[in-house]
Amino acid sequence: MFSRRTPLAWKNLTHDWRKLAAATAGIAFAVLLMFTQVGFQNALFDSQVKVIDDLQGDIFLVSRAKYTLAAEKRFSISRVHQARSCMGVSGAYPVYSELTTSVLREMTQGKGNRGYPIRSLGFFLDDPIFKSPEIQRQVNRLRAPGTALFDRKSKAKRFDFPKKDDLSLARQALELSGKKVSLVGTFSLGTDFAHDGNLIMSSENFAKFFPHRKRFGDPLSIVDIGIVHLRDGFEIGEVKNMLTKTLEKDVHILTREEFRAVEIKFWDKSTPIGTIFLAGKLIGFIVGMVICYQVIFSDIADHMPEFATLKAMGYPTRYFIRLIIVEALLLSLVGFVPGAIASRVLYGWLSGQTGLLMSMTVSGVAFVYASTVVMCVASGMLAVRKLLAADPATLF
Repeated sequence: MFSRRTPLAWKNLTHDWRKLAAATAGIAFAVLLMFTQVGFQNALFDSQVKVIDDLQGDIFLVSRAKYTLAAEKRFSISRVHQARSCMGVSGAYPVYSELTTSVLREMTQGKGNRGYPIRSLGFFLDDPIFKSPEIQRQVNRLRAPGTALFDRKSKAKRFDFPKKDDLSLARQALELSGKKVSLVGTFSLGTDFAHDGNLIMSSENFAKFFPHRKRFGDPLSIVDIGIVHLRDGFEIGEVKNMLTKTLEKDVHILTREEFRAVEIKFWDKSTPIGTIFLAGKLIGFIVGMVICYQVIFSDIADHMPEFATLKAMGYPTRYFIRLIIVEALLLSLVGFVPGAIASRVLYGWLSGQTGLLMSMTVSGVAFVYASTVVMCVASGMLAVRKLLAADPATLF
């Protein structure tokens, strides 16, 4: 036999649609607040490690002094040469990065000619460095002197160049660190909290644009990241151990996962950003709790005579607790759905405006929905105390 019980929790919520709409809007706003904080935090982490994800390698070499990718701490290219001689290594390649002196300036008259820092990445064009087929297809364009590829996800407010027409882009009058540069194509990488844009160029052009990076007279003698490729049949763990024994102690030897974890840990633990986002999520949680408490408490107060009748008829305490929990769960659902939809729209807009990787992940959705459920159920448990403590005889 199917249950024919009246869905009392749903009836209580929907008997006044105006109140339900106001409650839904309030909870949806709290959900939007939490989604915004989660989205920015994930964007921070994902954007910071995007360049690591886009590099084609199994093991990475970085200076022991390099606490984050944005820190310009470098090591000798001799470590890359040493890595090539290690058993199990099929190749080791240098990657160069510059930010402090990498200033891109538009020389068009009437634009103020103000320059902005942009991260420049250099590599030997025949080295298998980047996963992106888009970059690989344009390698030959970078063989000409003074050329670079432009990250079309760079902040438009600072680098407002044609991004869909390579010919128009190449005609832009630009200087990089005081030298003429021609942008011969685009690629997609994205900004992060330390870099507003990116350029990719050959190592030869990199040395010409940034000659100050000299060690023993060669700008390419110091490296920002070393990339190691493994031979088939070798495990990452065993090759990493051999590299540890072979190389000097001035470099960290990291797998991709370890490299990502180090970068994420820095931004999460060593900067106030993680704390700020946590505070934002807590504020959204508290706002939602207050709204949900008011809704459920008001519903209980409006139906106190009915609840008194049920108590007098002998309905147990667990019935009322179950009723309020179901009502809270329904509220969490009806508030979460529009909040999630609004957040998805906001993510798309923010991604376009900032260049950050604002994506709604499964883990992020699960976290916010779980927080919404806890928020609503906790509010319901606080609101139901008055009903449970009341004497039926005094409620009429």
